[in-house]
Formats: sequence, structure tokens, C-alpha cells
Amino acid sequence: MTTKCTKIPAGIHLETNDKRQVKFFCTVLFFWWISATCFSQTTENTGQDIDFAFYLFEGRKYDELFLLFNKTSSIIQQNDSVNYILGMSYYYQKDLEKSAYHLNKISNLSAFYDKSIFFSALDYAHLGEYSKAQMILEKYTTTKLQNNYNELLSVQFAGLALLKRDFELFDHHAANFKFEQYYYINSENQLINVRHTLGNFKQKSTFVAGLLSTVVPGAGKIYTGQIGEGVASFLTVGGLAAITAENWVKKGLSNWRTITFGTICSIFYIGNIYGSTISVKVYRNQFHDKQNNTILLGIHLPVRVLFE
Repeated sequence: MTTKCTKIPAGIHLETNDKRQVKFFCTVLFFWWISATCFSQTTENTGQDIDFAFYLFEGRKYDELFLLFNKTSSIIQQNDSVNYILGMSYYYQKDLEKSAYHLNKISNLSAFYDKSIFFSALDYAHLGEYSKAQMILEKYTTTKLQNNYNELLSVQFAGLALLKRDFELFDHHAANFKFEQYYYINSENQLINVRHTLGNFKQKSTFVAGLLSTVVPGAGKIYTGQIGEGVASFLTVGGLAAITAENWVKKGLSNWRTITFGTICSIFYIGNIYGSTISVKVYRNQFHDKQNNTILLGIHLPVRVLFE
């Protein structure tokens, strides 16, 4: 059998292809319209969320702000303005770790970049992470070669050097102090005074404190500047020793009163010696804590004055 092939007219074939192309074009156009509409709505919603976040921030409604942030999309969470708002909000709430985290996410193209650098460095300084604070400031000096904060940087670097007790590095940065602008003068003088105080600090010896309290109860605490506690120790141990001696003379060494008061006196006497050695460590910690607080105040104030 011979099979006959029927030819389709060329016009009909072309008409079918045209319909397919039109259908394809309409489909692409439809999806483009849907995407553009969704993107426009997303952009509009993002802007509204950021505006509302600023409203909450300016009204100091931090709890509502944090709640809004948790409900927003990841796109909004990457926004420099949002990270600035969150970083400063956590700063005012004294949650310094979260504050530093958000402030460090701000790009160097943002209008908030300068402020975020100095406040995140302050966050780490208050947390005791001095190396991180210095690293942030050093990175800033490489990204912002031309800026208006050279003297502020000198104050920050000098303060961090003091916190690490690096006097040579402090002297290097302090050489850039100009003592001209009012918001720097107090901090610069304050840091220099702390540097001299730390340099002249006489370390107390635990051995000397223990030896003094062995000879005269309470003398070791007086040696570390705890005069009231030293006098109290002297009176307590001395009073118990006097009672013990009186009972020894009147009742004898084997009398229960002599043994009881003698035991109590021995406990307080040994405790007085141990307490004197501990008081040296307490004295050191209190001294250094006081100086650190003064340093932190010295580097904190000019940042607050300049940026707020």
C-alpha cells in the first residue's frame, strides 16, 4: 500500500507559530507585572517599616522597636538605618554586646558610619575587650583617611592604651593632644592625670601586710589603707586576748573559759593575718577599677558630645 502524505499549507503553519509567540510574550509580560507589583509593595512596606522604626527610636520605645525588628524580613534587617537604630537602642538599654553587633554591620557608605564606629568601640571598651575596640578604630583609620575626628581618635587610642597599661603607646598618642576644643580638653587632662597616677602607683606587698598583722593585729589592713577595718581587727583580737589572759591568770590554763576564749582569739588572730593578705588584692582591684572607670569616662564623654 502506498501512504499519501498530506501537506499543511504554509500559511497555517506560520499562523500557529505566531500564536505561540504571542502566548509566550503574554506569559512573560504577566509574570513581569506580578514581580514588579510585588517588588513595589515590598519596597513600600520596607520604607514604612523603617520610618516606623525611627518613630519608635525617637520616642524611646525600645521594647516595641525590638518587637518590630523580630517581625521584619531579612532584607530590612540588613538595612544600615535599621542596624543604626537597633545598635543605639541596645546601647541606651546597656546591652552592649548587641549594640556592638548591630553597629558593626553598618557599611562605610552610610551616613551613620562614623558614629557607629566610635560607639561600637566604646561598647567593647566597656565590656573589657580592649583589643577589639582598638581593631575597630584602626580599621576606621584605613577606610576614612580624610576625616574630622583625628583628635578624637587620639583620645580613644590613648585611653585604650591606658586600659591595657601600655604607657609607651599612651605617650605616643597623647603627643597628638592639642588641648584646644572644650570637649577634648577635660578628657585629655583626665587621661594624662590617670597616666601619672598609674605610673606612681606603689604596689602593696601581701607578705608585708601579713607580717605586720602578725606582729600587731590589724596593722596589715592599715598598711593597705583600710584604717577602720584595721582598728576593728586590733580591738577584736586584743579584747579576746585580754579576756583569755585574765581567765588564764584567775582560772588556770586548763579552765574551759580560758580554752574557749583562747580558741576564739586564735581563730580571729589567724583570720586577721589572712584578711590582711586578701586586703592587698582588694586594694589593688579597687585602685585599678577606679582608674579604669575614670579612663572610660574620659573616652566616653567626647564621643557623646560630638555625636549627640
